[in-house]
Amino acid sequence: MNLISRLPVNFKNYLRTYWSAFDQLQLQFRIAFIKLKRRLITVPIPAQAEGKLSLHLGCGAVDHKKFINIDGYPFPHVHYVQSIDSLPQFDDASVDLIYASHCLEHFSYLRTKTVLDEWYRVLKKGAVLRLSVPDFDKLVEIYTIHHHDPDVILPQLMGGQDNKYNYHLTALNRVNLSRLLQTIGFAEIREWQPGSGDLTTFDDFSIYKKEIAGKLYEISLNIEAIK
Repeated sequence: MNLISRLPVNFKNYLRTYWSAFDQLQLQFRIAFIKLKRRLITVPIPAQAEGKLSLHLGCGAVDHKKFINIDGYPFPHVHYVQSIDSLPQFDDASVDLIYASHCLEHFSYLRTKTVLDEWYRVLKKGAVLRLSVPDFDKLVEIYTIHHHDPDVILPQLMGGQDNKYNYHLTALNRVNLSRLLQTIGFAEIREWQPGSGDLTTFDDFSIYKKEIAGKLYEISLNIEAIK
């Protein structure tokens, strides 16, 4: 029997709390160091296909070679390490395509329009905003099928909550997201199909299916709009 196992439960919980805080502090220092390093050694901006400028917001670990990657975590392929709700380095009407998968729900419902306004600002007339978000309607359907048990949809509804950034702060479906996009000025709002082309094929939550009791359920609303 090791020394840790002999400690009183309350003391072990006390140590666990402080160790978790220390672990998070280490992570923040590591991120800060990599961000500083990135300022000195930048990732080359990819040559844009046919002169078009495409942004992948909240790209995470996904690296699509035709996109400029923007994320708050300094993965090796991220060109701009920053929050995606403000894009000051891009001029008005300068971007041809924005892709953001399971990002919008991480902003407060009080700020959803503000975030979309910024994305609208940088898009050219006729450019595309392509989104994927957790679909509240699909989650409610799963919840209803599975005996009205909230636990079956909590990670998709509320976020993984494994770090301070992974919390969902709004609920979106075709009704309220379409209304927001129309209010901002977007037109031709429609659903898009993952895998239908080079710029719609990502290994991300746009294609994720949740497995419950051996059955797979789609959980995403994939919607795009034209400026």
